[in-house]
Amino acid sequence: MYRFYINSTINDKHYGDMLRVFFSEEEFEVLTLDYPKGTTLPLGPDSFFVNSDKSEDRNDIKTELYHLGRSITGFTPEWGILTGVRPLKLAYEIRESCRTHDEFMSLMKNRFLLSDAKLNLICEIMDYQDRFIDEPDGKSALYVHIPFCPTKCTYCSFASEELCSASEADRYLDSLIKEIDYCAKLTVNRAVTFESAYIGGGTPSVLSTSQLELLLDRLTEAFAIDPASIEFTIEAGRPDTITSNKLRCLSKRGISRISINPQSMHDRTLEHIGRAHTAAQIEDTFRLAKEYDFNCINADLIAGLYDETPEDFNYSLQRLVELGAENITVHTLSVKRGSKLRESDPDFYRRDTGRVDKMLKDAHDYLLSKGYHPYYIYRQKHQMGALENVGYCLEGKHSLYNVRIMEEKQTIFALGAGGIGKVYDPVSNSLSRIPNVGNYRVYIDRIDEMLERKNKYFI
Repeated sequence: MYRFYINSTINDKHYGDMLRVFFSEEEFEVLTLDYPKGTTLPLGPDSFFVNSDKSEDRNDIKTELYHLGRSITGFTPEWGILTGVRPLKLAYEIRESCRTHDEFMSLMKNRFLLSDAKLNLICEIMDYQDRFIDEPDGKSALYVHIPFCPTKCTYCSFASEELCSASEADRYLDSLIKEIDYCAKLTVNRAVTFESAYIGGGTPSVLSTSQLELLLDRLTEAFAIDPASIEFTIEAGRPDTITSNKLRCLSKRGISRISINPQSMHDRTLEHIGRAHTAAQIEDTFRLAKEYDFNCINADLIAGLYDETPEDFNYSLQRLVELGAENITVHTLSVKRGSKLRESDPDFYRRDTGRVDKMLKDAHDYLLSKGYHPYYIYRQKHQMGALENVGYCLEGKHSLYNVRIMEEKQTIFALGAGGIGKVYDPVSNSLSRIPNVGNYRVYIDRIDEMLERKNKYFI
């Protein structure tokens, strides 16, 4: 057990996050104390006194922890001392404070210790957003959560469950429609306008065609939304849930974007992660979706799944490009609390991280060669190699919803079990969260309380 005694500070979670880049939860402990500046303590070989100078700058302390972790483990994190979810948001804030591009680059590299590769990636994403993405201009986003999947993936910790019957989905939709109607009255009466709508999960396409029709018709009518006039996305993530009738339902209603998320194009991996479909079904689903008039098909892949090699991952990526995915998000496996993988192998994400790093670098080079651009980025705890998730798109095929989530400069009305609404205050440049309960059964039982929470959007 390594013990890090941090001087003159509270037990800030950021310091634990920095150390988790190097150590598992069981390998270290953070303790706080308060000694005069310049104090040295006689500690054992696995104990370290941090911040003897009593700096009040969090980044100074994280830098000291970074160097200690690096000297103990030999691991050099490419993201330096950055541990947050939104590195791009910080980069924009830093850029605004700099007079020149060189000053920005120097600060990101020398103050935050980013590698050249990650700093260049940040600059590529900023360049795309500067050229193609405008400010939200006061418009909002709408999110609707469907908490059902045909099976539960081993790495998943989202608010979703395996759908046991159509009647359960009907019961959930009854409550969801109550929330839709209630929230719609609030927004329509206050002339709220929407830039995007996103139906996620879970796997929304696990609903039947008639259930999808009911949901979409009620949603668009209640909020007075023309799907064809905004960015409207629905996750149709599993090929075993997608049919011609469902795609026709979506296309007929003007849905512009769908997501088909294979995660891998290898049958052995799909079986290992708990998917009940094959790679051939994924290919058939892409071909079927291309028969309909969708503006963009999104797809997700995960780097780091089980025994996959870089060659395995590159094959999956190449197949998605060949199948015509216009928007591809390359995820790094994150072993989250609440997932089956975390329970069975909590340190999986700490092993063989060089393999995953190569997957991401190969993906970046390959996608750029095929005309894709990196356009948004985020990070998660317990990701292999403390790496990242990056969205790539063909020019103009980016997801505004994904960008806005990372910017945190837009109000998001979130409906359904597990939905987390956010109210943006442009004066203070801050967000307030309005969460619904995650368990769909509790959501149904407490629907009146969920309706009452919608009023907080306008307090």
